[in-house]
Amino acid sequence: MGLLKSRLVRSGWMASASPRPMPSWRAGRLAAAAIVAIVALPLVCSRASAQQVLDSRDPYVAAAQETGVPLLLIAAIAGAESAYHPWALNWNGKQVYCRSRAEAELLMANDSDNVDIGLMQVNFHHWGRRLGLSKTQLLDPRINLLAGARILKESLSHSGDLWDRIGSYHSSRPLERQRYNQEVYKSYLHYLHADIR
Repeated sequence: MGLLKSRLVRSGWMASASPRPMPSWRAGRLAAAAIVAIVALPLVCSRASAQQVLDSRDPYVAAAQETGVPLLLIAAIAGAESAYHPWALNWNGKQVYCRSRAEAELLMANDSDNVDIGLMQVNFHHWGRRLGLSKTQLLDPRINLLAGARILKESLSHSGDLWDRIGSYHSSRPLERQRYNQEVYKSYLHYLHADIR
């Protein structure tokens, strides 16, 4: 038996070829630890399921990884839609850049459900309920980016020209899609060159 193995056997961390009885004090501690683990497991599991696990990834990276939509495309769309403003709102083409989440919540509370919200300008009337999200949840950049990436993934799943599919994230009208695609491309170039405005 090697030196390390003999030390492990003597210290009780490893069984020897001829097992010796475990000291009663060690057996008592192991039994107590097992009981605590068994009793605490349901509490730990219920707390973990009740609380949302914090995701430390960048929200753009998280949305790209969870949906399979390219990160640069998500970033370009966020730039074209909201100029990377997390509390941007849009009612019928009128863009509002709120100074705080509280201001955005206040404005949305007093208005209709037909509003585009957040970084990806997710239309609440069309997508909010379908995705099971409230207006205030869509103000959370992480939730908004993930919702927008899911919508974009759906647009990209259709057949046809890639730019038509990207443009359909914003509009079903061909001329509007064409204008939008130019905005997305400009936003993409700004993002690539770290020239985010």
